Amino acid sequence: MINIQKIDEKQKTDLNITGVTCDSREVKDGFIFVAINGEVDRGENYIPEAIEKGAKAIVASSSFKGHFDEKIALIKDNNPRKRLSEISALIYPKYPEIICAVTGTNGKTSTTNFLHQLWQLLNKNSSSIGTLGVINNEEIKDINNTTPDPVALHRTLSDLHNSGVSHLVLEASSHGLAQHRIDGVKVRAAGFTNISQDHLDYHKNMEDYFIAKKRLFTEILPKENYAVICVDTEAGRELSSIVKKSGRGVIEIGESANSFNLRRVTPSENGMDIIFQYSGRQFSIPLKVEGYFQAMNILCAVGLAIASGEPSERVFENMQHLKPISGRLEYCGKNIKGAKIYVDYAHTPAALTAAIFSLRELTENNIILVFGCGGERDKLKRSVMGGIASEYADFVIVTDDNPRNEDPEEIRSQIINNCNDALEISDRAEAIKKGIETGKKGDSIIIAGKGHEKYQVIGQDTIPFSDQETVRNILGK
Repeated sequence: MINIQKIDEKQKTDLNITGVTCDSREVKDGFIFVAINGEVDRGENYIPEAIEKGAKAIVASSSFKGHFDEKIALIKDNNPRKRLSEISALIYPKYPEIICAVTGTNGKTSTTNFLHQLWQLLNKNSSSIGTLGVINNEEIKDINNTTPDPVALHRTLSDLHNSGVSHLVLEASSHGLAQHRIDGVKVRAAGFTNISQDHLDYHKNMEDYFIAKKRLFTEILPKENYAVICVDTEAGRELSSIVKKSGRGVIEIGESANSFNLRRVTPSENGMDIIFQYSGRQFSIPLKVEGYFQAMNILCAVGLAIASGEPSERVFENMQHLKPISGRLEYCGKNIKGAKIYVDYAHTPAALTAAIFSLRELTENNIILVFGCGGERDKLKRSVMGGIASEYADFVIVTDDNPRNEDPEEIRSQIINNCNDALEISDRAEAIKKGIETGKKGDSIIIAGKGHEKYQVIGQDTIPFSDQETVRNILGK
């Protein structure tokens, strides 16, 4: 419960607000209803329903012309979405002491998970929020979005605080940033992994996509705090320059970085060894994780751990204990001929390239790739990913991912259009079986696109399906 004057000092009434929502169906007595207008649906049309259900205050756009009973408080705002986040933060004022946020096209989930692991190894009561859900110790709670809506997010932060969590890392998606979902969150440090083609079904173009990512560092991250940025891409270098000019501190990571300079990644029997320089010293760390891109994600997590107040020496000591992440170049065994099998979440051109290149270093002979593309998502990337598969993999099987309400055959054809030598098998289980049967000793088999997901969305149906479980069934494990 909070007094309306704490939300809007212009209000003259002494009204207590009991909750907030932008969904009129969820309004309860004493709530404040935030009317958000979308391209199709207008939240302002639901104001009468919200008042009927007991809303005592309304937030609407500055252009709103409606009038209602003087007992109902009206707050006009140029940006109701942002106001929703700010009100949510006021209604749920408790949160973990240390909060870090990670954004990037690829690597958010891995970086978030690695930071969560590091904090746990350093005896911090930590949690994470993102693609894998809300992870609190061993408990995993599913969420609808990578970055939850503001009300759900701040309610979760409050619940985590009440359960004793002191350190939290969350994934900041471009949708979440563009829609102001994490505005109001007190971010101690923010990380940027990379940006590449994705979500252009939502963002107008790559520039718009970058602007959304940039908000985390120029609008949400306080000026006295640090950003951790991979600078091995033009976008990373541009962002680093922008953040430095804003007065915020920057910890750079990458082969061209000043702070964490990655010198070498060498495959090992149990994972890989990485060599990097930090503060004029060189460190060599054995890791139980595979893949060059994971080395970069680990360094981002390390930078965030240090930026959040952990001593660098203790962080480095615990890097070797980091564990692989489900669906992120996850080793799933060998077929009868000795070919290694991996499952990876790669669903963008950059992620698919990174996965193939990472395994190329570990593969004596051929790389066999099984993948598809999701429906109702960026269509432009399908042919691009087909071209990448054709160029860098030795044998390609194109199958269904989550076609949703699109024609699966049409999705496959758009991929194969730039990958003419691919074998087409619509049934994902059959495609995985064929890929495993094809592999010989010295080969690597990558099953890409779904990673940790335990379902397949076909039309309106969500069907239980796990790439890992399918592999285990085929191998007889």
